[in-house]
Amino acid sequence: MISTDQTSLSGKTTSRLLQNLSGRVLVVDDELPNRLYLRKLLEARGCEVFDADDGPSGLSVAFQKTPDLILVDVMMPQMDGFELCGLLRDEPRTADIPVIMVTAKSKIEDIETGFELGAMDYIRKPFNPRELVLRVGNALALKKSNDELTKWNNRVSRDLELAGTIQRSLFSDIPHFSHRFEVRIAYRPCMDVGGDAFDIIPLPDGKHCVYVADVSGHGVAPAMIASLLKATASEMIHRYADQGPAAVCNALNMVIRRRIDNPSYFATMFMAIHDPETLKWRCMNCGHPNPVFIRNGVPVDTAVFKVRGGAPIGFPFGSERPYGEKDEIVIRDEGNSYLLLFTDGLLEARHRATGEECGECMAKIYSEVVARPELSDKAAELLDQVEAHHYDIAGDDCTAISIHMLDPLKIVVEQTVPRNIYLVSDTAKQAESAAVSQGISPETAAMLRLLVMELGANLVDHGGLDEDDSFWLQLRIDGRVCQLVLRDEGTEWDLEEALNRELDEAYMGERGRGLAITNAITDRIERYRVQMQNLTYCTIIDGEEE
Repeated sequence: MISTDQTSLSGKTTSRLLQNLSGRVLVVDDELPNRLYLRKLLEARGCEVFDADDGPSGLSVAFQKTPDLILVDVMMPQMDGFELCGLLRDEPRTADIPVIMVTAKSKIEDIETGFELGAMDYIRKPFNPRELVLRVGNALALKKSNDELTKWNNRVSRDLELAGTIQRSLFSDIPHFSHRFEVRIAYRPCMDVGGDAFDIIPLPDGKHCVYVADVSGHGVAPAMIASLLKATASEMIHRYADQGPAAVCNALNMVIRRRIDNPSYFATMFMAIHDPETLKWRCMNCGHPNPVFIRNGVPVDTAVFKVRGGAPIGFPFGSERPYGEKDEIVIRDEGNSYLLLFTDGLLEARHRATGEECGECMAKIYSEVVARPELSDKAAELLDQVEAHHYDIAGDDCTAISIHMLDPLKIVVEQTVPRNIYLVSDTAKQAESAAVSQGISPETAAMLRLLVMELGANLVDHGGLDEDDSFWLQLRIDGRVCQLVLRDEGTEWDLEEALNRELDEAYMGERGRGLAITNAITDRIERYRVQMQNLTYCTIIDGEEE
């Protein structure tokens, strides 16, 4: 039904209505005169118009044409306009298309029903053509604006995804193995880009620096500052590490304060420098959450971290060199200990049922994780267990760095092995004997010998090492768990090609480097390429009960 005020289609009103609406409109109405009139009215304003005479046909046309707007008559046979509106809303292909209900019903309940089912507007019959054109124009303008916003969001999302990929390549979570300790890192940003920064930096004389930092805020700016902080920290650590972490943090603080001219942005940081000569970690806490320290399976009170340390890096108040050696904390590396560095996303993760923060529960979970030697990646396992305890860690960036200070009594073999098949064989026998002496079953010890022999022989034959080259090997045994670490400068593992060839035997003996055999022997095997070196970490669990 159309309003009798059709004189509005002439004179001044005509100029108002003759606006270019430039959109695709679907009209669903069971009455032919209404469809013809709406088609003529809207086509005269620049719209491309489709029509359908009932609900099912309207649904079909909507799927095929994907209009910018749908006008739906409420009272139709077979399927009324309310049902059609609900189906359009529930279908992903049409959920974003605005719908205007055209109805003769005047009860507020009927109008509410339309809105609840996804309609954005309604027009009562008999309708005024001027009102209809204005409402159609508003709906098309809103649809165009939403489409442009969606395109912009998609572009930003793609850019953020790329930025996140680049940033993650800067922040490596590859584990680090040394003679005295092992470092595992788990990093989960809440967005594509994150404001956490971390690194493990080998230094001259066997020293190492490990740090974690958390830039204030969320989004692109903190992520860029985190990347700047990492690059700057690397330079300052190499320059000032001999003077201790306080000196490094002073230099870093000066650079960040001068480059980031915004008091809203700063970074909490915990830095630790390990000296293999003194067997000490010199630590500096710059406004960061206190670490968790476990020695011989027992949590150690870290109250000293609360009274020492200083303000966050880049904090806009006070001296540019606020840290002194008196602010440092020293941790003795006595072996058989764990030090956990983390960002506050873990502490502030909320329980899905109670809403309580994880807080001190995290330290308890970490204690349970480190008590299980079969879990190789303690950092990743911590994050998984926090989630398993029903805490949501997706609300903030979360980084965990687990430093395992090794028990010297559990390192049963450690040596640098020359590129010589006979010396490899001797090392394999030594590994077998050491395993048996630690209570490992003869069968498992024999598999361990085969593992060392296979890895060593492939290095000798196919690793691309020079005659005078060697590789480093360390075997640890903790209860029934045998852990073998091997580091070499040979040919890079070509795992992708190996998998594409579906474990082709000939290929596996060359670039695959014995992949099939070592995979079969071990319960877990990890392979990494870092700083032109191959790192191989293997676990074999002795299944024999004592």
